[in-house]
Amino acid sequence: MPYNIQSYNCNIPDFPVCEVHVLNNLPLDSVYGLEVHCASGDNDFGHRFPKVGDDFRWGFCGKPNTLFFCHFWWGNKDLVFDVFNDLDHCVHDGANIVPQGTTKCYWDVKYDGIYLGYVKDDKMYSQKYRDW
Repeated sequence: MPYNIQSYNCNIPDFPVCEVHVLNNLPLDSVYGLEVHCASGDNDFGHRFPKVGDDFRWGFCGKPNTLFFCHFWWGNKDLVFDVFNDLDHCVHDGANIVPQGTTKCYWDVKYDGIYLGYVKDDKMYSQKYRDW
């Protein structure tokens, strides 16, 4: 079962612990706040309102059919897409962005769009995934 993680252990042999992070990196002086609704077929995290600088995250046992999606709103802008559906690259079309075997998926929400990234050697690498 996924949840906002401190540490998460997967007790199912041969399934990796996976994490999804939604980072609010919108401008501090923004008139509008970020609203996020993330869910899967089995779990619904409800509507969240992470403050600038917050990391809304959850962990889960990654299985071949695991799928999580999020709906993002910022002012009059909104986007909906899968944030996890692939055990190797976070999302099926993420192969050009994250290395194979990435189990921690970072979605960095910025003023110009949403970036997909990963962390290696304590440094975050990301590439724009969707424009607002």
